[in-house]
This record gives sequence, structure tokens and C-alpha cells, in this order.
Amino acid sequence: VLSQLLSENAGYKVKIRTPERGDAKALCKMALDNAIQYSSEYRARTEKDDKTLIELAKLLKLEVIPERIEAFDISNIGDENITAGKVLCVNGRFDKRGYRTYKIESGKGQDDYAAMREAVSRRFAHTEDAYPDLLLLDGGAAHVSVISQLLREIGVTVPVFGMVKDDHHKTRALVCEEGEIYIPRDKPIFVLIYGIQEEVHRFTVSKMTNAKRKTIKTSALEKIPGIGPAKSKAILKHFGGLAAVKNASLYELEQVGGLSLRDASAVYYAYHKNTDDSDKQ
Repeated sequence: VLSQLLSENAGYKVKIRTPERGDAKALCKMALDNAIQYSSEYRARTEKDDKTLIELAKLLKLEVIPERIEAFDISNIGDENITAGKVLCVNGRFDKRGYRTYKIESGKGQDDYAAMREAVSRRFAHTEDAYPDLLLLDGGAAHVSVISQLLREIGVTVPVFGMVKDDHHKTRALVCEEGEIYIPRDKPIFVLIYGIQEEVHRFTVSKMTNAKRKTIKTSALEKIPGIGPAKSKAILKHFGGLAAVKNASLYELEQVGGLSLRDASAVYYAYHKNTDDSDKQ
């Protein structure tokens, strides 16, 4: 029966053999021992994670155990590339399938509260995604107030807490609309919250940095006469990066879709002017 089931799943005939001696039997025993050890370790980790989540639910007075936790952070350099990031933690483990980034579009300038409101609003607009049992924000009481008000407006009931940092940018406490909740650093709960705060910050900063790099590359091409945003994006997409554009021949630039001979020449001579002048001397 097992052989038939495996054959159906694999798409070809699978034979099962049970070695009774030699290297093959030793290999099977090693695989079994490894499976038993992994199973034991997995069970221990799961029990530990479950206990931590139960303690967190008690500490925050939640109605349910927070098996699904979502955390948000905002990152930016100046007034540009304002990016919101969301990470997902399921049963105490990060699930990168639930990671999301949001390019903030509402308003101008640095407004973390408006940016956080836009990101969370867009997240809950996707009703096909399961709602979290707990929503964490990288921010303080003001962030919590803004997002709690938003959730009331859209009719979503999810507990919201802010992850407050100390002067050394390390997790200090959780905060809700009623006040702060201190977390002892020697508790598993602190390790969980600290890990979530560090991960959402890392993820958001990395996405914002990538967006900034793309903007810098695009802006560099847009300084060339005749090359606007659409053409600069087409050029970068064709070559895969600014370094390849700088090293491209005139013929290679002419192969870019939507680029005229005049445009290709402008880009080529923008990066080869000094080289061509030295060749004429």
C-alpha cells in the first residue's frame, strides 16, 4: 500500500526495500535516529513557544492566545522612500510568507503616524488574509492611539500594543492605550518581543534601502537630456543595473525597447565622454 501511494505521488514506480545487514541497514538506522531526535527537539521547541504565548496572553490580558502576531515599522531617509514593513509570527516562529512592504503615498514629509495609519489600513483592506490575534507597532503610545482609532473606524477588533525602546534602542516595554507594561529581560516573553521588534526593523530598513538605491540609479539616468522616468526604468530593467549601463556599448543601448538612436547616444556619451575625448588625442 505504501509503495503504491508513493508511486502515485512520485509519478513513477517506487520500490520499498528493508535492508537487514550492511551499510544500507546502518544508513536506515541513522536516518531513523535523526528523525527521532528532530521530532523530540521540535516537540520541545513547540511546547516552549506555546508556554511563552500563553504567558504573553496573560500579561497583556488577551482573550485568545496570540498564535498569529503581526508587527509594523516605518523607515525612511528624509522625505523620500518612506516605507512600512510588516512581519508575521505564527506560533512563535517567523513566517516570511506573511512579510509585506508598503510604499507610503499619502501626504508629504516625515509623519510616522500618518504612514503607520496608511500601512495598517492597506493591510486590513485585504480581508482574505487572516486577521492577527495581536498587532504590534514599533512605536509608543501615540502610535497605538492612532492605530486603535483606525481599527475602530473600520470595525476591526484586534488588540494593539506598541513596542517601546530605551535610550539604547533596545526593547523596554509594551504600551497600550491604558499605559505601559514592563517585561523583565530574563523572561521568554522579552526574548520573543525583542526578536519581533528587531526583525520588523531589519526587514523594513532593508526594503527602504533597496528602494532608495533604485531611486538614486533612476535619478542618475534622468539627469541625461531626453531621458525621463519611463526611459530610465526601461534602461535599468534591460541591463539589470547602473554599472552595466555605464559599460554598455552604443549598439547595446540601441537595443533597449523605447529608446531612440538619439537617446541611446545621449546615454552612451554621458558615460564615455572622457574616454572618447582621450582616444582622439
